Amino acid sequence: MRSAQIEIEGIGAARAVEKLAQGGVPVLGAKLQKKGVLIEVDAKHCKKVFAILRGSCYNVKKVSFVGWRKLLARLQRCAGLLVGAAVFAGAVLFCQSRVLRIEVVGSGACYTPEVLALLAENGTGFFSPAPEGGALTARILTLPRVSFCSLHHEGGVLTVQVELSDDALPLSSEPLYAPADGVVYALTVVAGRALVAVGDSVRAGDVIAENGARATIAGVTIAYAVDEIYAGSEDAARAQAYLDHGDIDQLQTEQTGSGWRITGEARVTASRNLG
Repeated sequence: MRSAQIEIEGIGAARAVEKLAQGGVPVLGAKLQKKGVLIEVDAKHCKKVFAILRGSCYNVKKVSFVGWRKLLARLQRCAGLLVGAAVFAGAVLFCQSRVLRIEVVGSGACYTPEVLALLAENGTGFFSPAPEGGALTARILTLPRVSFCSLHHEGGVLTVQVELSDDALPLSSEPLYAPADGVVYALTVVAGRALVAVGDSVRAGDVIAENGARATIAGVTIAYAVDEIYAGSEDAARAQAYLDHGDIDQLQTEQTGSGWRITGEARVTASRNLG
């Protein structure tokens, strides 16, 4: 089977991988690039790729043919072949078409639990049929710092190659701490165990999420009340409040004997190994 590499450029180009899978084009591999994504497909599907993405916001161009990979099935027929041997061979071939083992390899092997969870959501597990790679590849590419992903099934072994971007730093094993006193406004935990929930009150330094078997990959946004007095004019007070707290919801000003009182609600975000 001859395969071809096709470069897709544009904002959100990784989503084109899932669009191709939905259109019936198996994606053999995908690699994120600065301006888009480089995919590998069966050469016979090249025209279909261009047809599916025609009229979209993506710039699509064929880069090169990868080469020929020959699948030769040689059946040797013997007049005296036993029926039992034929049944056994058929059973072996059937088993090899199923997923008997899953291996996650590459620098992104630290995401093994997340990859296995995504496979399970797709219905891929022990003795299931080999999955279509497009939709799964697109979802795995959304994991933090993942720049390349490909799926390959052979001999009953499903190999998922996951690579992190070259400039990715080692994962920190430190927990995620609350950056300020306030209320948990938003919480994302990719890996690790959350110790709080949205709506909980926390104090600065409280542990928001701690690492499990590997590292903590999480982010949190804390909403807190702003109530401060600034000297000078009202405009100067507003400007200083913005420098101190960023955007302030429901901002109100009140002139007092010692300056301008600024009240409202601000938010601060912290993350660990996320992005």
